[in-house]
Amino acid sequence: MYKLILKLVINQKKTLLSFPTTMVHKTIDKFSNNYTEILNNSIIKFTGFDSFHFITVKLTKLRELNPSFLNKPINFLDYGCGNGNLYNNFHQYFPKANYFGVDISREMIKEARRRFQANGTFYEINSSEWKKNSYDLIFSAGVFHHIHPKDQSNVINDLYNLMSDTGKMLIWEHNPLNPFTRKIVKESEIDKDAIMIPPNKMKNLFIQNRICFDRIIYTGFFPKSLQINCILSLSFV
Repeated sequence: MYKLILKLVINQKKTLLSFPTTMVHKTIDKFSNNYTEILNNSIIKFTGFDSFHFITVKLTKLRELNPSFLNKPINFLDYGCGNGNLYNNFHQYFPKANYFGVDISREMIKEARRRFQANGTFYEINSSEWKKNSYDLIFSAGVFHHIHPKDQSNVINDLYNLMSDTGKMLIWEHNPLNPFTRKIVKESEIDKDAIMIPPNKMKNLFIQNRICFDRIIYTGFFPKSLQINCILSLSFV
């Protein structure tokens, strides 16, 4: 079973800090032209599903957890947006939301802008423009394991400072307790230098910053081959 971890925090009081940009590696630029293809090659091999499937799962979970945002013109921040894959179907789930994507990779942002032209709003992480907004929903998927451990707490705090008074932050990460997940990450070219984060360690990052931590949610994925085997087994019972 392939699992990811979802953490939810609800905004309370804030303490202002500067915004660090250091990540474990900054070579992601070289993947900008074929990022989705490389990603698919990695995950299809083990799960039978492509990246679109997992994006759909994430957006479905986001909507499920935030039904009150469905028809509101909220500000949504996709922190670590890459080439904009999440944006591709975003407005099917949050039709009135204002989407903002930010990434450390200049080439990824260029690719996102090329793909979606004027329809999406994408910024490099060093830009001051996206930091002028407050966000009702901040989402970061598969990003924190690329941020250097010494910077993770500051990034959490800085994102928190960008939340609206009733804002929420959701962090979606790989589950390092799952050996199948560890194998996928280990063999992924994109995640070569990734340092996966245990659930309790991520939880402690919020607690250390005195941020209200709501819950950890585990989302399980069965590879297609196992699903087929289960169906066949049931058929012969």
